[in-house]
Amino acid sequence: MALPSQRLASGFASRSSLFALRFFLPPGFARATPGKLLLPLLLPLLLSAQAKYAGELFEFPGDARSVAMGCTGVSSTHEAATGFYNPALVGWPHQSSLTLAHREQFGGVVSADLVAVSFQRSSDLAVHLGLVRRGVDDIPDTRFADTNGDGILEDDERLVPEKIRYFNQREWGVLLSVARKNQTGWHWGASAKLVGQWLAGELGLGLGFDLGVWRAFGRTLSLGVMLQDVTTTQVHWSTGRWETTAPRVTTGLRWDFTLPLIRRAVAVEGELTSRLDGQRLERFVDLGPVSVMASLGLELALNDNLRLRAGSATLYPFTLGAGLSFKTFSLDYAYVGDTRAGVFEPTHQLSINLFLETLGTFLETG
Repeated sequence: MALPSQRLASGFASRSSLFALRFFLPPGFARATPGKLLLPLLLPLLLSAQAKYAGELFEFPGDARSVAMGCTGVSSTHEAATGFYNPALVGWPHQSSLTLAHREQFGGVVSADLVAVSFQRSSDLAVHLGLVRRGVDDIPDTRFADTNGDGILEDDERLVPEKIRYFNQREWGVLLSVARKNQTGWHWGASAKLVGQWLAGELGLGLGFDLGVWRAFGRTLSLGVMLQDVTTTQVHWSTGRWETTAPRVTTGLRWDFTLPLIRRAVAVEGELTSRLDGQRLERFVDLGPVSVMASLGLELALNDNLRLRAGSATLYPFTLGAGLSFKTFSLDYAYVGDTRAGVFEPTHQLSINLFLETLGTFLETG
């Protein structure tokens, strides 16, 4: 008789499970053909955990500037894709912008793209619209690829390569954010996000909400707080399965100052994220069902156009990047090193931000 762990998966869950699985595999395992063939066999071991990551698509988006600074951004007013980090920052400063970003993760196994636009509706109201896509190609489907084709891998059976089929996985997310500023200096924002996931012919749809606040204290210090998945983000699959993401709170501080000796502008951003799922493999603080993750980022302005960045987070030991900024656009690059678990391939991200109002003026004047 086959052991329960030997049964081939009768269905496929979201690709979030594939991400979690990489924590348990040696480097490069999933990219090797034998390793890919075994991925579906191990998926049932993760079914109890994967329901907690339905909103993972929105956890690591944004432009390369934030990613290079340890994936911070909840307190920064310099993000173009602000709605993904803190909806309260939408439209601040008062400059409409368009962001295009592309990311390659895990040695190119996973690719992601982002398009975001933010614009002012009035002096105290701003709107942000973002679209994010993430996908994995050529995932092996080993269901019924055993020798006798009954879907149960017996001790004396093996997988038949000719019976293995391949499929693609896609995730799409749409984020709509609105922000207002009151007379006390506080900025308030809210986001609604729609999630769509396609995997092995199955469809999952979900809806979630975020809330955020932000305020500057003088010219050097700012505070941001974001409550993600405030009502939990739930994805309902065509198989009848539900996935949920527990709420989490991120609190961030940003400090801007000038180094006295070299007279260069420096920005430091730090964040603490409290999660209620209790399932993270890497934690800064472990409080049972509540886990706290930390992020820290540093930016050095060498001149008005060039900036160097570095950061660290609980999961990622270091991040690096650089950015070029001009009147009409900025170009940023980010490098995310291997995880502390030592099983992820590096991540590369490139983004371009177009400052629409300045660009329009430039084009009009020639």
